Amino acid sequence: MKQKGGKGYADKSKPAGPRVVNDKSNAKANDKPKSAGPQVVNNKLKPAGPRSTVRGPPVPVLVSILIGFISTSIMASSLIRLGPQYLEPIYGNVLPNLGFFHGVVISLVLGGILGSIYWQRILAACEAGGPLTMDTKTGRAIAAAFDIVASLTALAPLRATYMFKWSDALGPMWGPLLTQSTLTFPVFVAGGFVVTLGASRVSYNPQAPGRQAATTAACLGAVAICIW
Repeated sequence: MKQKGGKGYADKSKPAGPRVVNDKSNAKANDKPKSAGPQVVNNKLKPAGPRSTVRGPPVPVLVSILIGFISTSIMASSLIRLGPQYLEPIYGNVLPNLGFFHGVVISLVLGGILGSIYWQRILAACEAGGPLTMDTKTGRAIAAAFDIVASLTALAPLRATYMFKWSDALGPMWGPLLTQSTLTFPVFVAGGFVVTLGASRVSYNPQAPGRQAATTAACLGAVAICIW
């Protein structure tokens, strides 16, 4: 209320209300996408790199596996002929051959089963973060199998002499088979173990299970052809 010339009059101007600011620049600024913070940057998808491939065994392990294949082939092919001949002075030339082939097949299959079981244990130990690598375990297992075969071969005459004393009690049918179970069949078990373990390591490829199974079957088939 102001006074002019002694008379008062009312100011007809409207009272100032809340000021409305039409700031379009602020609206445009709010519409702009905000820059990604550190957390968003860390969560961004990175471009996919090259797929990891499974490395094959190193040269020393590969050489030991190759030696295992060759040694098993030579050893098995020799024992198939010489095993029955070793018993001919006691049982003749007919009885030692009865059931010998089936015993050889069962021994090789048993060695293959043991090799497969041990390979699964190697994979489980590697996944658990064991101190030894896959190749170290494979090489040591193959070397231990060869040591066992050497010991069995060196002590074969002692076992044969002991088993020949029981030839009359064992009879003409079971005597040769039980004698071979202490002479040649354990060697076939060790050979099947070495071949299966080596084939599993050479063909190890978890990204392609079908290719892995095919490679394992091819390795075992090649060794079987060399034996027979």
